[in-house]
Amino acid sequence: MSTDTPAQSPRASAPPPPSSGEPTLHAGLVRVQVAAARIEPFLAKSRLFQGVDGTVVQKAAPHFLGLECAPGSTIIAAGGPAEGLGIVFSGRVSVHLPDGSPIEVLEVGDHFGEAALLLGMGSPYTVYANEHCRVLWMQAAVAQSMLGKVPGVAEALGKRLATQVSRLCAIERTQLTLAEVPSVGEVPELPELSPVEEQAMHAQRIPFVELSDYDLQPSALSMVSSKLVRMHRMLPVRLVDTRLTVAMVRPRDHYALAELQRTLQNVELEIVAISQDDFNQAVVKLKLDPAQNPKSVRAGQLSIPPDSLVFETIVSSDNERDAASARTVGEDIIRLVNRIIITALDREASDIHIEPAAGGGGRVRFRVHGVLTEWNEQIPTAAVKPISARIKVLAGLDITERRVPQDGRIGFSAGKRDVDLRVSTLPANRGEKIVLRILEASASTRHIEAIFFEPHTLAAVQRALHRPYGGIVVAGPTSSGKSTSVYGLMCERMVVRPDNNVMMVEDPIEYRMPGVTQVQVNPGAGLGFAQVLRAMLRQDPDTIIVGETRDEATAQLALEAAMTGHLLLTSLHANNAVAALQRLESFGCSRALISQSLVLVLVQRLVRRLCSSCRRIEVPPAALVETLVARKVITHEQAAEGLPRAVGCDACNQTGYVGRLAVCEALEITEDLKTALTSSVSLQDLEQLALRTGALMPFAAYSAALLQRQLVSASEVLLTVAD
Repeated sequence: MSTDTPAQSPRASAPPPPSSGEPTLHAGLVRVQVAAARIEPFLAKSRLFQGVDGTVVQKAAPHFLGLECAPGSTIIAAGGPAEGLGIVFSGRVSVHLPDGSPIEVLEVGDHFGEAALLLGMGSPYTVYANEHCRVLWMQAAVAQSMLGKVPGVAEALGKRLATQVSRLCAIERTQLTLAEVPSVGEVPELPELSPVEEQAMHAQRIPFVELSDYDLQPSALSMVSSKLVRMHRMLPVRLVDTRLTVAMVRPRDHYALAELQRTLQNVELEIVAISQDDFNQAVVKLKLDPAQNPKSVRAGQLSIPPDSLVFETIVSSDNERDAASARTVGEDIIRLVNRIIITALDREASDIHIEPAAGGGGRVRFRVHGVLTEWNEQIPTAAVKPISARIKVLAGLDITERRVPQDGRIGFSAGKRDVDLRVSTLPANRGEKIVLRILEASASTRHIEAIFFEPHTLAAVQRALHRPYGGIVVAGPTSSGKSTSVYGLMCERMVVRPDNNVMMVEDPIEYRMPGVTQVQVNPGAGLGFAQVLRAMLRQDPDTIIVGETRDEATAQLALEAAMTGHLLLTSLHANNAVAALQRLESFGCSRALISQSLVLVLVQRLVRRLCSSCRRIEVPPAALVETLVARKVITHEQAAEGLPRAVGCDACNQTGYVGRLAVCEALEITEDLKTALTSSVSLQDLEQLALRTGALMPFAAYSAALLQRQLVSASEVLLTVAD
């Protein structure tokens, strides 16, 4: 924000009188120019516009002007008219009663001025700048017009006003009524605070956070019962030694804090604030049951009993034979398979590998955060074939066939979790190897804010999803999270355009989604991607999702659909954005078709996410620094300040990492790129043009943004940007 240039110096001549609705420029306030490109993404994340349609944010952004506020300056004076609405853009501001009693401190993203705006009377409080800060200001007339047209904004302001009224009623230090509020000229100066009052003010500085910034450790979640979580809208998000970070929708609810402190007497509490929407989404994702208390899972123990798994019934002509085979397997094998599955769920594995071992017997390995880890239990030789038979029975496969590969699916419920297993068997030299891919829709369909962490890329994705038509390609190597991103984009589209007819073709169907027509290809019956896509176009679709573009006919039909009024989402195998365009050309798509149909190309790779509880900032080795500098990820100055690295703690099982995230390369097809594509420019020249014009966000720049947010380690970044 220091790059913005003030429109005038604080020592310049007095500013002209404000027009109606503009803020009164008290001493220490200066109008500044804030880049429009920075206002829109900031507003989208502010509390005022959370959950509001992106088009509303786009229309509202130009109506905000910037104010630069000197420390101690008055932004809103008690008793003053309803001049407008302010949002803290940088720094902190404090709200005081007319006698100088502090009410609260507002952080970046908080808004103020709603009381006078909604009540149509003088402001009941004064807002001061605690430090050098900047404020985005909207005139009263525009703000009131927005209130009448955008329910989300009106609801946010109403909640804020209710909070203010509750806080004013709770303060006993003043006996003033609104009728006794002094006029503008009688507003007292900001009082000098004693050390005790300064400490009290510091204690009121509760930061506003997003739950996506935390790993939501099971050890922390187990500290507070689900009943308290729902009753007081609080969520334990991080536990470091004896310090527990608790996110609250109402962080100054003294009754809730007292009850929490009574429950956790030996824990030091750190309180942060979250939005109601963020809390609601977490409750749904974590499936918190108010009737039960979560219990921590000790090493070697399972979160649920093995006998509690409920499998879907396989309907086939061989049911009697399969039932007889299941009986011959034995109860011990059934429990063993269940324990393997539950262990994989507890470890948050993405795949289960069951394979025969050398010298007899078998072994089980779990892919956790991209790394294969071996189960500490050995599979006896006598159990290898029965385990294979049990899995085949559940998947509806032929248990007598061991000479050819087979594919199937197992659906089951584990507690309140509905999970699918994609089964693949492969004959090997020592016997059959079985791999189970774990698919869980509730855990894998993420919001786009939890997928794309770089602001420019997120803004490009939002622009593409708000378009009525066009193609969005998600590319990357195998197991790079393409399906998760496609599903996330689809869910966001359904929120933005809930009236859309969404149709999807996959091979196979990975997550079963409500409100979406999903079709699985069947090559044996002559039903491929192209055939399904032709039929879909006659079903009046608005949004079309093609699980993977893998042949010429599918590529041609998909791009033509994107050009003729449909939003297209599809995945593709390619290692960078230019390679994705080249792949489409290899499918026989003309450059004219590509330029007119595509709006965004996303290429991603997965890296391990740092554990927020134990990550450490250190100066990396010189060889690593030189490599990252050569690849334009960091500078020597940034390296000297230190980079995040993994350490290891109980929360991350001593690995230093919790989960994975995508590092993306984003190519937005602008008008300049369309012209270049149709003029037969080489793809290398096209890439240079995209870099010069800012249409391409390369892996290196995206990795640098993740490093700055301390989400990934320098060594993981090096694996991503290495050619």
